[in-house]
Amino acid sequence: MATKKNADIARQREDEVMLLRTRERLEFREIAERIGADVKNTYEAWKRGRTRLHQEAADSFGAYVGEQLATCKQVIDGLMPQVFAGGMNASKAAEAIVKAMDHEAKLLGLYAPVKANVTVTDEMTTRIKALADEIAQLEET
Repeated sequence: MATKKNADIARQREDEVMLLRTRERLEFREIAERIGADVKNTYEAWKRGRTRLHQEAADSFGAYVGEQLATCKQVIDGLMPQVFAGGMNASKAAEAIVKAMDHEAKLLGLYAPVKANVTVTDEMTTRIKALADEIAQLEET
């Protein structure tokens, strides 16, 4: 089992490899020579570093989305009484609620395109061509 000191050294190695690979665009062989390691371990350090950075980015993104959703909830909850009460500001409050709900839907991916498995048959192609011919005849007259 790795000790805390070994884990810290490994993390430093990963960070160093990531910087040399991404900023200086060095090949793994060149990085290995520079840090005094073999190419395989250098490549493995790079893979571990990338995995860690991806996870950190995903965690940060998740926290950001959570904050945005909480803000939308506060806006909606705060404005809803104005909508129910009616009056001069009810329409503006309702508009703001709709915008907050739209933002929520975007954050949750509800507007993401839906994949459809569509098969075009020869019969459909023939019917489409026939409709196109009919439209063309109508345009000529």
